[in-house]
Amino acid sequence: MYPDREKALAKGRRKGKTFIRVFCGIFISVGIILLIVGIAVGVSGHTFRQKAEPTDAVILAMRGASSESLGTPVVEYTVDGKSYTAMLNMASSSMYPGKRITIYYQKNNPREVRYLDDNGWLILIFAFIGTVFTGIGTAFWLVKRSHERKARQLLATGEVVEAEITGIGKDTSSSMNGHHPIMVSCRYTAPDGRVYFFRSGSFWYESYEIAPKKKVRVYVDRNNPANYYVDVDSAVG
Repeated sequence: MYPDREKALAKGRRKGKTFIRVFCGIFISVGIILLIVGIAVGVSGHTFRQKAEPTDAVILAMRGASSESLGTPVVEYTVDGKSYTAMLNMASSSMYPGKRITIYYQKNNPREVRYLDDNGWLILIFAFIGTVFTGIGTAFWLVKRSHERKARQLLATGEVVEAEITGIGKDTSSSMNGHHPIMVSCRYTAPDGRVYFFRSGSFWYESYEIAPKKKVRVYVDRNNPANYYVDVDSAVG
């Protein structure tokens, strides 16, 4: 037996759990943050509008505009016969120097202004992206839980066969710290001569930790051979 088999098993399982926590955690956290930002923008805009008055303004310039940035709108507007110049809190692709827009100013401080007409779109964008990120993280976690339940069921009720390892490859769809998990391909020849090919899920082992000449246990659904679980742990060491 490979002398560090237990160490390799523990390390591989630890990496697998870490990957799930990190992947799901990042997506769900980013999604929640974006949703919170969207809510905050909506609440802030609503609160500001309640204490503000609308007025017409003309865009004087788009300060800092470039091929990569819309720039910051500089507007001129009049309140109670007095002219003011201010920079707005946001810009949109429809803005350009000379365009007239509606802005909102605080009744007790005319210099405090905001452009709120596009806030609805901004809130929707934050909400949509936040929902997508949260959904991806949650869906990935649910899929992993489903795979774990399936594996436990097959380990308990499946027919065990010893399959010959035919290949060990990297699952490039997943990555952590520049490393990819491995997937094991194997083949089993039944007593009646029929040949079955299996492929494992992702396992966080190094390829050299898998004994290529060692057979790997496969747990097969007795009623549906297409439903199986390749126990890569059994080939470690």
